[in-house]
Amino acid sequence: MEEKKKDIDFTALAENNSPSKGSKAVTFLLLLICIALAAAIIIKMFSQEEQAELKAAVDDSFSAVVNVDAVPAAYGTFSKISRLNGEISREGNDITILPDITSSGIVTEVLIKEGDTVSVGDIIAYIDPSRPGQSFMASPVVAKASGIVSDLAVSVGEMAGASTVIATLTSNEDLIITASVPEKFIGSLRPGMSALFESVAYPGRMYEGTLSYISPNLNRQSRSADIKIDITGSTEGLMDGMYIKLNLETEHIDNAMIVPSAALDTYLGDDVVYVVEDGAAVRKTVETGSSNDTETVILSGLDEGELVITAGNVTNGTPVNVV
Repeated sequence: MEEKKKDIDFTALAENNSPSKGSKAVTFLLLLICIALAAAIIIKMFSQEEQAELKAAVDDSFSAVVNVDAVPAAYGTFSKISRLNGEISREGNDITILPDITSSGIVTEVLIKEGDTVSVGDIIAYIDPSRPGQSFMASPVVAKASGIVSDLAVSVGEMAGASTVIATLTSNEDLIITASVPEKFIGSLRPGMSALFESVAYPGRMYEGTLSYISPNLNRQSRSADIKIDITGSTEGLMDGMYIKLNLETEHIDNAMIVPSAALDTYLGDDVVYVVEDGAAVRKTVETGSSNDTETVILSGLDEGELVITAGNVTNGTPVNVV
């Protein structure tokens, strides 16, 4: 039998011989990798150039001399001041002045008025205890304490006896400052520490005082302790009950290594200072202690007399000129 000729489907054959979709994807991925590698090489070349430029700029900056301020590290007295609120109060009672007579008499003269300041031994009034037919014999009333006349109890022509109050004095010598100190300061307080304060009534006028008492008990609600401060200077203008602003020394260290706080910097998480050695800035790691508004105590890492840079943009090795 004669075999039938099979028709050849050229369209299907062409499709079977064409590249697969997977091959196209691989080709495209390889192309992307080549582009990425080329870009990385170019970026690396540019970054190397930039690094070289940066290194040159840094080298130039190191070669330039920087003007700086510097002070020698020295031992001294460190003091920390805390600002508190307080009140003026009086420890003693008001003083009453009585006449030193055995029988009553008429007040013939009053030499004081309310608000006057009286000193011990001043005569403030006269009383005549004589009776009709007797000679006039005015007896002086003498102040046995000092203070300000807060109340004048008699006037001329009144009768006064041995128990009659002639005047009442308020003594500024009994004025003290009362305040409360936060718990965190109690451990550093010592009797005798100095204080300065000003009254709201006289802003800018500073008064002096000394810490005299620290309560042994802590207020559980406010977490503070009561203190008393004796007024050691003038009490002019001060009155019982006045509100005051108190600057109290809450820390005092003798013979402490002290540097200006402006000299402190940090490097890799450590406290550092820069000192001047052979015309260059040298970084030194230090251990710091207490500090106040302007000074910091150095516990270790610095020697007395080393020239500490307090102003100037420097790093380790920067050439410097102290101005």
